[in-house]
Amino acid sequence: MDQRHHAMRFDTEIRVMRVDRNTGNETGIVHGIVQGGSIERNQDTTVTEQATLDLEGSSLFGTDLLRIWADITYADQTSESIPLGTYLWSADKRQTNGPATTIPLTLYGRLRELADDQYATPISIPAGSDPVAEAEKIITGNGLTVLPHPNSDYRTGTTLTYGLTDDQTDNKLAIANDLLTIAGWTTCRTDPYGHVILQPYTDPSRRKPSWTFTEGPTCRWTKQTTDERETFDTANQIITIYTSQEKEIIGTAKDTDPNSPTSIPNRGRVISKKYRYDDIPENQTDQQLQQMADQKAAELLATNQHAIHRVTGTHIIAPITIGDTITLNLPTQHINGTYAIRTQTITLKPGLPTQTELREAS
Repeated sequence: MDQRHHAMRFDTEIRVMRVDRNTGNETGIVHGIVQGGSIERNQDTTVTEQATLDLEGSSLFGTDLLRIWADITYADQTSESIPLGTYLWSADKRQTNGPATTIPLTLYGRLRELADDQYATPISIPAGSDPVAEAEKIITGNGLTVLPHPNSDYRTGTTLTYGLTDDQTDNKLAIANDLLTIAGWTTCRTDPYGHVILQPYTDPSRRKPSWTFTEGPTCRWTKQTTDERETFDTANQIITIYTSQEKEIIGTAKDTDPNSPTSIPNRGRVISKKYRYDDIPENQTDQQLQQMADQKAAELLATNQHAIHRVTGTHIIAPITIGDTITLNLPTQHINGTYAIRTQTITLKPGLPTQTELREAS
């Protein structure tokens, strides 16, 4: 979907395809999908994607994956097909009404395959390793495809060991995400074809907006919008702790600015947040490490100083997803700025109405 179709009316059909998990090829259409269902995306969850569909009949799909498409026909009779996601499927019950059978399907993004798997014995990542490369080995070792990405210049300063507990959070996805976080990269997410995206973290305020909603007759953003700000829990002190087997480095940053409404003097109290990092980069002096820890605390304080500004509304489908930034220009609603997408719920019906929660990118 591009901007030239922004103002056009369009018709939508939902199509579901079977996908061979070994080749990634689509092998056939799934018949009997009931109109409705939804797709949920949430960047604060580890698997990030889940969907629901209803299937008439009793056909199931073996080890195949399911891919949801939106087939769109515009008023000028041009058309395009937009992939919405590729999923594992679960069909734990069936509903009957006489001879008719309906099976509710619950679908999960492919990261669920990593979240469900654990190592039988502990694994160690040697000091001097590239944590991004190690995360990629874990992901591809489970049969998932990783999209091309830039190289990481981070190297671990100590040996990292995983799988020492039976805790379900010590799974392959958690390990891969921890390695990416150590390198300063974004945790795993997938594209609509189920490929895993790895990329360095970039502050939302520095990302180029991928879509703009501008108020007017062709705006896809609806009028009913919730605009809220949360300041009560805004941190005014950040503590960063870097640990290894040999040492511990603690960095701090405090907001004492008399012009800051959430600073320590203006609040009359300290609101702290603490962040721990289980690796210290190699070949750094103690002074350099202290500067690094203090700088990280200062960066996090700058991020946390901003009150959470959340905008929630509904728009007609647009080519945006969680983690993207967008621009809202809605003067009659007094909303104008750049925002990062935190969650989306796409209803699988004509127009694909999408409820989206945004956070101000600042």
